[in-house]
Amino acid sequence: MKQGLTFFFLMLGFLAMAQPINDDCDGVIDLGVAPFCPENVFFSNVDATASDIGFGNIPNCFNGGTVQNDVWFAFTTSDTIFDYTITLTGMADGMDASIVNPQIALYRGDCMVDGLAELLCVSAAPGETSVELDAEGLTPNVTYFIRINDYSATGTPNWGTFLLCVDEQDPVSTIDEDGSTACSGTLYDSGGPDGDYGNNENNVFVICPNQPNQCINFTLEYYNVEFSEFTVTDQLNFYDGDAPNPADLIANIGGTDFATEITDGGGVCLMLQASSGCMTVEFISDGTSTFEGFAGSWECSSQACDVPDPITVDANVTEEDIVDALSTPQTTFTITNITCDEGSYGTFQAGDNTDLGLERGLLLTTGDLNWAVGPNLDEGGGNGNANRGQPGDPDLDVLSNLFGNGTTSNDACILELDVVAATDELTFEYIFGSDEYTEFVGTNFNDIFAFLISGPGIVGEAAIGNQLNIATLPNPENTFVQINSVNNEMNWQYFRSNELGQSLGYDGLTSDYLGVKKSLTARAEVIPCSTYHLKLAIADRGDFSWDSGVFISELRGGAPNITISFNSGIDYLIEDCTDEPDDLVISLNSPLEDTTTYNVVVEGSATLGVDYLLDLPDQVTFLPGQTNFSFPITVLSDMDNNEGIETIRISLTNDFGCGSVTYTTLDVELHDVLNVEINAGQDTTRLCVGGSVGLTAEGAAQYFWTPVNIFDNPSAGAPVVTPTESGWVSVVGNVLDCTDTDSIYLEILDPFVQIQAEEPVEICRGDTVMLRALNNVGSEGLVWSPAAFVTEPNQPITMVFPDNPTDFIATVNIAGCSVADTISVDVDFLNIPALANDTTICQNYSVQLADLINPDTSTVTYSWTPSGS
Repeated sequence: MKQGLTFFFLMLGFLAMAQPINDDCDGVIDLGVAPFCPENVFFSNVDATASDIGFGNIPNCFNGGTVQNDVWFAFTTSDTIFDYTITLTGMADGMDASIVNPQIALYRGDCMVDGLAELLCVSAAPGETSVELDAEGLTPNVTYFIRINDYSATGTPNWGTFLLCVDEQDPVSTIDEDGSTACSGTLYDSGGPDGDYGNNENNVFVICPNQPNQCINFTLEYYNVEFSEFTVTDQLNFYDGDAPNPADLIANIGGTDFATEITDGGGVCLMLQASSGCMTVEFISDGTSTFEGFAGSWECSSQACDVPDPITVDANVTEEDIVDALSTPQTTFTITNITCDEGSYGTFQAGDNTDLGLERGLLLTTGDLNWAVGPNLDEGGGNGNANRGQPGDPDLDVLSNLFGNGTTSNDACILELDVVAATDELTFEYIFGSDEYTEFVGTNFNDIFAFLISGPGIVGEAAIGNQLNIATLPNPENTFVQINSVNNEMNWQYFRSNELGQSLGYDGLTSDYLGVKKSLTARAEVIPCSTYHLKLAIADRGDFSWDSGVFISELRGGAPNITISFNSGIDYLIEDCTDEPDDLVISLNSPLEDTTTYNVVVEGSATLGVDYLLDLPDQVTFLPGQTNFSFPITVLSDMDNNEGIETIRISLTNDFGCGSVTYTTLDVELHDVLNVEINAGQDTTRLCVGGSVGLTAEGAAQYFWTPVNIFDNPSAGAPVVTPTESGWVSVVGNVLDCTDTDSIYLEILDPFVQIQAEEPVEICRGDTVMLRALNNVGSEGLVWSPAAFVTEPNQPITMVFPDNPTDFIATVNIAGCSVADTISVDVDFLNIPALANDTTICQNYSVQLADLINPDTSTVTYSWTPSGS
C-alpha cells in the first residue's frame, strides 16, 4: 500500500508539471464550428512553453518580444457568419489562478513551419485578466488558429486559467463602452439608436483596429447636440490618435477650436478621417438638457487617407452645354430664358472622390460661380465678387411675402425652360449651398431659391401665375428650402455642415432626410407628353456679399430602379455556390399618387428556366403609396461549364402616349464557375532582387495567398509580396461554398552588364570600334548611348564611331531593374596645318610654310618632302 501511494503522488507531480496538450500548434484544441462560447469550460496555459512557427513567430502586438507560455486553439467559420469577437476571460478554476496580461493572435494557413499568416493581434492592458479581439470578414468554412499567451515584464509567469469564447460580433457600440478593435462598426451616443444621451456625461470611445490600416474613415450619419450661440454646452470631439489629445483634434462640434470647429446643433453626413491607426471619439454634456445625440459608422482601410477633390465648374457655357448637362432620354426641353449675370452660372463636374453627392449638372449662384469650388478655407467669410449689381425676381419676392418675412431679393439668377416628359412624373436632384450658414440663421440674410413649375394639371400659387414651387422638403410637407428653414437648428435632418469641407466652398449644404442621400429631390406629377414650363431661380436677400448656389442634376421622368441584392459579396451570379437565392428589387424613390404600370422585358444570353429561375411578371404595377417589389432569382446548375459568361438583361418600358421609352435597364453576368485571376490572368511578373511587387486578385469575395511568409497581408485582395527567390505563389478565392485557385510566377531579376571592347579603344577620328555588352538577360532592355555614334543601339554587339573622346554606356533596364556599364573611347584627331600660298623667295632665304602647332596640345608628327629642304 505504501508503494502504491508513493506511485500515485509521483504521478500527480508528473501531471502537475506536464505541458498542456495544445502547447504547440500540432496539438491544437479544435473548438469546432463557431460560435463556441461555453460558460464552464476552462482552459489553461500553465507550464506551457514557447512554440516556434517559423516566419512571423512573434506576433506584432505581443509585449516583450517573446511567445512564452503560448497555447493553441482552432475554430472553423460557419457559412452564415462573417464577423466574430474572440473573448478571453481570465478566471480561476479552483486549482490554478486566473491568467493575467493575456494576449491573442489570430492566424490562417497551415499548422506547419512558415505556414501560418498572422491576421490580427491584441494585448490586454497591464494588470487586466480579459481581452477581446474583433475579427471581421472571415471566409466561410475555413479553419483559423488562435494563439494565446501571457506577458510578464519580470519573467515570472502570469499564466493561469481562462474561459474562451468565439461568438458572432455585435455590430453596434455605444460611446460609454470604452472602445473597439474592429475594422468597422457602428457607434451611437449613450442612448443607443432610440434614446437620448444623458446629462453630465464625459465618455471616450477609442477605435484602434487590430487589423493593420493606414486610414480610418468615419461617417457621422447624424448628430444633434445642445445648441448655444454664446456658451460651450455639449461637445462631440474627434481625434486622430488613441487618446483625446488636443494636438490631434480633427473636428469639434460645439467646441471652441476655430480651426476644427463645427457649429453645434444638428446635421448629417459628416465625413472624418484619421491616419494614425486609431481614432478617438469624445462626448461631453453639461447638466442642462439632452438631445438625440449621434450615430456614426467607421471602416478602416489599407489605403492611405484620400482627401476629397474639389469640384470643377465652367462659367463659359452655351445653351447647348446646359442642355447636355440636364437632358436625359426621358425628357426633352428647350431653354426659353436665361437671366443671370455672366460668371454666376454654368456647369459643374464632381468625380467619385468629391463629397458633393451629384456627378454633373447646372449650377446657379447669387454671385461668383468659382466661389462654390473647395476647399472651404474662409468659413464664415463673404465673397468680394458676390455683388453682381443685378435686380431680384418678382416671383421670389411674392413667395417671400407669403412664406417668409417679406425681405426682397437681389442678384437673382434665373433659368427658364419648356419641358416635355415621356412619363407621368418630372424629377431632378438638387443641393442648396450657402455661405450664410450658420451665422446668419434666423436673420434677414436669408437667401432664397425656388423651382417653379406650371402647366396642365399643376395647381400652384395664384399670385405668381399658378406656378408651384417644388423645391420643398418631403417632411414637413411644403416647407420651402431656404437658410431659415433648413439649418443646424431647424430641420437639421436635412442639413450638412461643410465648415471643414474640401470639395466645396460653401459653409452649409442641404441633404436628404438623415443623409439617406446627399441631395434633395424635386418632383412633380405631370401629364405624359405635355409641355411644362420650369423656372429655376435663386437670389440674395438682405446682402450682396455672401454667396449661395444651387446644384441641379439631370431632368428625369420618374422611373423605377432595378437592383440585385447579392448575398455572395460579389456583383454577379455563379452556379453551385449557394442554394440561397439573391433578390431582384424593383423600387421607386418615392411613392406615386396614381397607379402606374411598367412592362418588364427579360433578355440576354442566359436562358430563363435553364440557367436561372426568376418568377417575374410581364408587368409590374405600383399602387398609390407602394414603392418596391422583390423577386428571388436562383441560379441553376446546368452541368455545362463551357458556356462562358452569360448575361441577363432586365428592362422596364412604357408608352405613356409619346412613344415607347426604356426607363431602366439592369445587366447582370452569370458565370458557370468561380474564376479567380491574378493580375488579369498574367502568368509571370518580374521584380528586382530584394524588391517588392503588388499583386491583385479578382473574381472572388475573399482571398488567401501562399506561401504566407512573403506577403504583407495574405488575406487581402491586393497584397504586396517580397520574395527571396523566384517561384510560384498562389491565391485561393472564396465565394460562399465556391473556391478557385490561381497562381503566378515571380521572376526575380538581378541583371548584369559589362562592356567588352573587341578592338583597341584608342582610335583616330573616322575609325570605328566594336563593342560587346555581356549580360545575363538575353539583351532584353539593352540600350547604348549616346545613340548618335552607335550603329546598333539595342544590340549586344555594335560599332561606335565617335568624333571626339566619348564615354559609351550600355544600360539594361528590365521590369524597373536597371544596371549600366561604361567604357571610354579615346579619339586622336589629325590637326592638318594650313599651308601658305605659293611664294617666290631668294636663294638661301627661309619661309614659314604653315601655322605653328603647339606640341603640348597635339601628339601628331609631320614629315615634309623633299626632306632636305
